[in-house]
Amino acid sequence: MLCARLMQRSHLARAGLRSNPLAPSATNNLLPVTSFSTTLAKRSSGDHVKMWTAERVVSLAQIPICIVPFIATNPFTDAMFCTLAVLHSHWGIEAIVVDYIRPSLFNGSTVIPNIAVSLVWGLSAFTLGALYYFNYTDVGIINAIKM
Repeated sequence: MLCARLMQRSHLARAGLRSNPLAPSATNNLLPVTSFSTTLAKRSSGDHVKMWTAERVVSLAQIPICIVPFIATNPFTDAMFCTLAVLHSHWGIEAIVVDYIRPSLFNGSTVIPNIAVSLVWGLSAFTLGALYYFNYTDVGIINAIKM
C-alpha cells in the first residue's frame, strides 16, 4: 500500500507513466533501446552448425560400430571402428587444446597454440595410421580385443 502511494506521488506518475511496467502503454514504445555490450562481436571462423552436426552423427554412429565388429569381424568393420574412434577422440582433444591453450595465455601470440593444435593433428594421424597398419598386417583391433 505504501509503495502504491509513493509511486502515485513520484515524478513518474506525474509524467503520465503507469505504475505497472508490464501493462501495455503507448509510452513504452517511445523509450530508447540501449545496448549493454562492452566488447565488439567477433566473426566466427567456419560453420559451427555443420561441425556440431558431424560430431553428433559420429557419436551416434559409434553405438552400432562398437557392437557390429564383434558380431561380424572383417577388415571393413575394423577400419570403421578405428576411424570413428580416432575421429571422435581427435575432436575431443582438439576442443580441449583450443579451449585451454589459447593465445591470451601467451600475450596474444598464436605460436604455441598453433603448435599444440598441430601436435593434436599429428598424434591423430599417427594413431589412425598405426591402427590401420595393425588391422591389415596383424589380426586386427577387434580380434586383438577378443583374445
